[in-house]
Amino acid sequence: MITAEDAKSIILRRSRSDEDGLQLAIQSCELSPHGDFWVIRANSEDYVIRGMWERLLVGVSAYLVNVNDGTVTVVGSGQSWQELLQDKYDADAAGAMQYVLEPTFSRDDKMAVINLRQRLECSLQSALEMLSPDHRQWFTGSRGLLLNVREKLQEKGIETAIVLLPSAEGAIGVGRSMWHWDAIASCLRSRFQST
Repeated sequence: MITAEDAKSIILRRSRSDEDGLQLAIQSCELSPHGDFWVIRANSEDYVIRGMWERLLVGVSAYLVNVNDGTVTVVGSGQSWQELLQDKYDADAAGAMQYVLEPTFSRDDKMAVINLRQRLECSLQSALEMLSPDHRQWFTGSRGLLLNVREKLQEKGIETAIVLLPSAEGAIGVGRSMWHWDAIASCLRSRFQST
């Protein structure tokens, strides 16, 4: 098993081997909740030791060092290490299956269909098509991103569930840019436009 000191050394050696010759200093080192990664925060020596704000490095929020084999995963500043690890755990749990977000109501639920049509500002025909057996798979992607989409839909009274399926054929791939209602509604409308 890789110890905390081993993990710190791995990160410091990595920084010494960089072409720009930048030397890092360790700010913190802690074991992840599952005990499978050392979470290391580091920045330039000038910033950490000397407090020189102009030498603060941006772009990396943490380094994850696998406790079994010492492999390093760099976590960008746009994502927390907790999110990255949760995505990894979710992917491991899914195996060969795919996370899919689909509606929990059917075409027979008139109030839910009307709400869907009104919220998406689409035709009744498009709303009904979204609920047909062949088109119930609305979105696919990481479980974390689908949870965000599900929350935004729920705020509009559109009930959905995240399920694991062997295939997500036809579902819209969710990216990090889909964090607000307008993007979600636009994707659904464009996929199910009535002709």
